[in-house]
Amino acid sequence: MSIFEIESPLWLILLFLLPLILIILRVSLVDSPRLQLIISGLIRCSIVLLLILALGRALWVTHSDHVAVLVLADLSDSVPEKAPDQVKTFLSELEKRVSNPSKAGLAVFASTAEMVHPVENHPKFPEVIGPLKAGKEETSIEDALLLARETMPNDSVNRVVLFTDGNETRGDSIDFAKRLSQHGIQVFTQRYEADEKDEVLLEDLLVPSEVKKGQSFNVTAVAHSVRETSATLILYRDGFKVQEREMTLEAGKNNLVFQENNPGDGLTKYELHVKAEKDFYSDNNVSSGVVFISGEPKVLLLEGEEREARYLSRALGAENIRVEVREGKGMPGTLDELAAYDAVIFSDVPAPDVSVQQMNLLRSYVEDLGGGFVMIGGEESFGLGGYYRTSIEDALPVRMRSEKKKETPSLAMMLIIDKSGSMSGEKVQLAKEAAISTVELLSDRDYVGVIAFDGAPYWVVDMQGAGNRLGIVQAIESIEASGGTNMYPAMEEGYTALSQIPAAYKHVILLTDGISQPGDFGGVVDRMVNELMTVSTVAVGEGADTNLLQDIARWGRGRYYFTADAYDIPQIFTKETVTASKSSLVEEPFLPMVFHPHQVIDSIDWDTAPFLFGYVVTSPKSTAEVLLVSERGDPLLATWRFGLGRTVAFTSDAKSRWAADWLTWPGYGKFWAQVIRDVMRTSQNQGTETSLTVQGNDGAVSIDNVDGNGRFINGLETTAQLIRPNLEVATLRLNQSAPGRYETQFPMTDTGSYLLKIRQTAPPTEEGGERQTLTDFTRGVTISYKPEYRHLSTDEGFLSELATVTGGAPNPTMDRIFNVSEDERVAIRKQLWPWLLMAALILFVLDVALRRLDLAGKGLFGSPQRYG
Repeated sequence: MSIFEIESPLWLILLFLLPLILIILRVSLVDSPRLQLIISGLIRCSIVLLLILALGRALWVTHSDHVAVLVLADLSDSVPEKAPDQVKTFLSELEKRVSNPSKAGLAVFASTAEMVHPVENHPKFPEVIGPLKAGKEETSIEDALLLARETMPNDSVNRVVLFTDGNETRGDSIDFAKRLSQHGIQVFTQRYEADEKDEVLLEDLLVPSEVKKGQSFNVTAVAHSVRETSATLILYRDGFKVQEREMTLEAGKNNLVFQENNPGDGLTKYELHVKAEKDFYSDNNVSSGVVFISGEPKVLLLEGEEREARYLSRALGAENIRVEVREGKGMPGTLDELAAYDAVIFSDVPAPDVSVQQMNLLRSYVEDLGGGFVMIGGEESFGLGGYYRTSIEDALPVRMRSEKKKETPSLAMMLIIDKSGSMSGEKVQLAKEAAISTVELLSDRDYVGVIAFDGAPYWVVDMQGAGNRLGIVQAIESIEASGGTNMYPAMEEGYTALSQIPAAYKHVILLTDGISQPGDFGGVVDRMVNELMTVSTVAVGEGADTNLLQDIARWGRGRYYFTADAYDIPQIFTKETVTASKSSLVEEPFLPMVFHPHQVIDSIDWDTAPFLFGYVVTSPKSTAEVLLVSERGDPLLATWRFGLGRTVAFTSDAKSRWAADWLTWPGYGKFWAQVIRDVMRTSQNQGTETSLTVQGNDGAVSIDNVDGNGRFINGLETTAQLIRPNLEVATLRLNQSAPGRYETQFPMTDTGSYLLKIRQTAPPTEEGGERQTLTDFTRGVTISYKPEYRHLSTDEGFLSELATVTGGAPNPTMDRIFNVSEDERVAIRKQLWPWLLMAALILFVLDVALRRLDLAGKGLFGSPQRYG
């Protein structure tokens, strides 16, 4: 049955024009036959009627029972192994059932949805279902339904057949399905047939949010096993194994309790691993939790030469500050590990020993968690250590480059950079960044040249004064990777150019990631050394000829660097540049001078302070507090606030080279204790009880506050800095939900640790006063693995609800999918206005013709008549 509809009926008001046309014709003075006037009037009325219908968007409505089926197949990691086979069986039956004008198509999904076969007549589905282009570690049914809404036709009864286990990990498909039904799309859910596969997973690791130092507590794990199996469980505390247990896991849930009697202190991460005899997925065999153990403050001391750490660690220990000592490469790799310490000290640690990611962690530790950081000088620290333009320089109160105009011997720097095809991508970009940083560190009196090589050498920057920085940087940015690797001709070119420059110091940095063609490398390096040049080499990755590069550095009296991480290249180049220029190192006896009084240096008898024998030259930032200076006026001790924390720069050392006489000075331990205590993170959480839990894909934090008399504390302003695993920071506001209780939730989309720096302030005690900080502390919660690996069975209730809200059904037969009731037919509306306008145009031409032709004279309509 067809129906005529008007989409915008208000235009029908213009129908009153029709009788007006007839009236106009009735009083017209036109001399035309009566019949011609009647026909002309009818034509004009028809034109107006057609235009009114076109403006009202007239529609021709028919109803169709033709079915379009889109099969959505879940291929995420949680579905059974035989899931594609089950989908293929269904598609084979569907192909036989679909006949013109019905249609069918196929899409697959996991974290995102991908169209495999568009919805069309006579579909021919692929023999193999999958694989997905995107990751399989998440299930977004909402994305799949969105694809259905965007791709299904408008002229059919649209039905989706959804194959899934119903374990949705991202999005809200139930809510989206309610809106989908408004578009006339029904969802039929089809459960996967379960695999009989062995599986063991750790559902949760339960630890208290906070315990007191020395207090025993339980670490409780919930393990789930499909069937009985033997297993080994290993409990780690901050990465160190503390307990191991062999046991049999029963089918179903197993509650496992580990007692901790001597847990240490600070923010402590527990991690439980299970190794089962019968298991399928390994991703869900780990679970972790974070507990705060209140106790004495703890400091992490990283020392470039670990044996030299004994002087500072003993002195701080004598001042009742607990110190954990590690070598320079022992920097923690996660933020929750760093959060266990109240301050971190770098003593003469070179930048190449610390990855870019670790530097970013340290910056977040200070800025977002309120931790303290102290950098102590040495030949491998500050600019000499390669910290120029790093996130650590951002956090410190000094810049690595001295801004004083000081006469220093000139330096000629030759950069020889591998641009072969293996250097493409990040490697060549970071090499260019490193070369640019080198140019920025040079003074106008210095010289620089850049040679890039593949099978042959190419002059990127001719040897010239470093003052033309803009032009030099633009030339460096033009380097592109391609070709082979032939290092020797580039070294010869570099030697020839460098030998003609009248600089006091001449230095070559050679970088490559491959094996060069043969050449007389020993000969060219000997000629360089005879011309008082030095050569340092950088090997990038395992593919580099490390033996040759070590020999070249040894022959050239320079330094050899190996890095597996291309992100270390800029730090290596800046370290080499500052070291070669010799402008950042002052080695002479001097007495520290008090520049600005401060609590850090109060109560120290500076008149008795011995000489220091050297320091690294830096320049203070505009808002830094410079407390001690050298006799030349360079910063010796500077401090400032960075975000929520504090940092300190001490440009001399704290060991037996420059501070040899300080080691026996009575003020040595007291001075360093005051420095460390000033930057230490403080924690105030008396009278609070904090709960951090994971609820689905969200984290929930709840804080209960009571005073010393057990009364609820209300009206607190409670905020939290949330630091996600990728170091992104968000500010949360905790709202009061009950007497003394403050709560909020936050999304947890990635695996790893989520740390919260929580702060509560009370209203001022007097009008116009400042709010008083009541609590200030850090807590954490973790997601050990993706929710995709948490579910072992199909969520039947979810599948039933999803189908029901759209008018579909779970586990339908093929007849049910193609059966269309009278009410389910789809209305197909065709716009008529283009045809109406065309008809009006034809009638208009006919009307004009009637008026132009003298049909009366030809006897077609009789004699002319005039009305009126």
